[in-house]
Amino acid sequence: MPNNKRDYLKLLLEHYWFAPPVALWRAIELRSVAAEEFPRPILDLGCGDGLIAAALFAHEPPIEVGFDPWWEQLRQGAASGQYKQVQQALGDALPYPDESFACVFSNSVLEHIPALQPVLNEAGRVLRPGGRLIATVPSDAFRRLLAGYRERISVGDVEGAEAYASNVDQQLAHHHYDSPQEWTARLESAGMRLSTARYYIPAAVAAIWDRSNHQYGIYAEGQAFYRWLASPRLKRLGYQRWLQHLIVEKLGRDWRRLYEMNVPVGGVGAGLLIIGEKI
Repeated sequence: MPNNKRDYLKLLLEHYWFAPPVALWRAIELRSVAAEEFPRPILDLGCGDGLIAAALFAHEPPIEVGFDPWWEQLRQGAASGQYKQVQQALGDALPYPDESFACVFSNSVLEHIPALQPVLNEAGRVLRPGGRLIATVPSDAFRRLLAGYRERISVGDVEGAEAYASNVDQQLAHHHYDSPQEWTARLESAGMRLSTARYYIPAAVAAIWDRSNHQYGIYAEGQAFYRWLASPRLKRLGYQRWLQHLIVEKLGRDWRRLYEMNVPVGGVGAGLLIIGEKI
């Protein structure tokens, strides 16, 4: 079971110091999912470089299988030591027998897949009866909680707000913002039932995260100075270790309240934890 007492904010800032808003979002995701049960064997759907698995399953045996469609990410995942086996595959054609896994885990992956239903169908196929799909995704409230969207809506600029959100969609390669009701229908089509749909990343945190993407150059039109400072091409100058330490200490303190903030009961957040169970 993941360690739900780890300081994911500090841990992720140490790894993503060059892109601090990514660290904040990922840390809140892991804090939100860390209390859940992950029955073995686990399939990490879109394992990437293995960093999320390393953070979430530290001091546990390696995950049984990680797969990803991208070779470079997969090579890093294999080198991470977090998986017993890694394999290149597409989500809509998983190379595993029926009922192979007790858990399919997917962290910030499903929103990037244009044709999502075939992937969920495959996840349902490889799960054992009673098995769990655990996924973190941006929620149906994501776009309207962006600071840039809210600022434009507040002055009646609906067209500008939609254009801003569409630009964010394009830059982050997001294709889906399904509601819990839509997830219910998707999972039912894949032979699963929705057991949990829980929002995380409150409105205030989503707004600061959005502004920080500009500040730290995550968005293409954002301020480029920090992105330039953190460029791998400048690593040889030796100052980036100091910069990393500064970011970890400062934002680990300044963003602590944001990291620990929960969505109010009955409210919505920019992220959504989805748990489905195989029927």
